Amino acid sequence: MIRRIIQYAVFLRKVNVIQFVYFNYFCRMVIRTDRSKIIPYKNAVIDIDKCAQIYIGDGDLEIGCDLLKKSKTETYVRLRDGAVWSSSGGCKISYGSTLEVLENAVLDSGHFTMNSHSVIIAARKIQLGYDVMIGRNVVIYDSDHHIIRNESGKILNFDAPVVVGDHVWIATNATVLKGTIIGSGSVIAANAVVHGEVCKKSLYRTPKIPNIKENYGSWERQRP
Repeated sequence: MIRRIIQYAVFLRKVNVIQFVYFNYFCRMVIRTDRSKIIPYKNAVIDIDKCAQIYIGDGDLEIGCDLLKKSKTETYVRLRDGAVWSSSGGCKISYGSTLEVLENAVLDSGHFTMNSHSVIIAARKIQLGYDVMIGRNVVIYDSDHHIIRNESGKILNFDAPVVVGDHVWIATNATVLKGTIIGSGSVIAANAVVHGEVCKKSLYRTPKIPNIKENYGSWERQRP
C-alpha cells in the first residue's frame, strides 16, 4: 500500500493535475472506450476545439513525457474545428513535439512513440499503424499547407493522405510528405525524404539519387 501511495505521489509531481482531471473526467470532446486516459505531463499544452473529438482506447495518451528536470520545454497537441483523433493503443509523445489535426482532418493511430521535437500535422488524414517509432526531429505532413497554382490558376498541390504501416521506424530528421505509403516492417533512414510508396520490410534511404530501397531482415526497439 505504501509503495502504491509513493508511486502515485511521484506520478502527480510529473503531470499537470488540472488538465489530467479535466480531460479525463469533464471534457466532453474526449471519448474513452475503456479506462485509458490522457496523461498531460508538465508543460503539455493541449487545445481541443469544442467541435473536435478524441477517441481513446487500449492505451494512454502520454503527452510531454521524458521532460528533463527543470526544463520548461512545451509539448503541443491541438485539434481544430471538426478534427478527429482516433487512438487505439495509446502513445508516448516526448517533450518539445507538436501534434496538430487541422479542420475536419483525421489522425488514426495505433500505438506509437514520438521522440522530442518531432512534428505531425494532419490536414486531411494521417494513419499510423501499431508499433510505429518516430525519432527526433521527424516531420510528417499530408499537405503542403500552402497553395501552388499554374499559369491558368489551377491548383497543382492538393492534399493527399499518409499511411504508415505496423512496426515502422522513422529515424532522426526524416521527412514524410503527402501521399506517402510506408509498408509494415520498414525503416526510414535518418535524413530521408519520403514521397510515394515504400514496400514492406524495406530500408529507405536518401539523399542518394535515385532513392535506394533495400530489403533487410527486421528491427527492434532495443539498443544494440
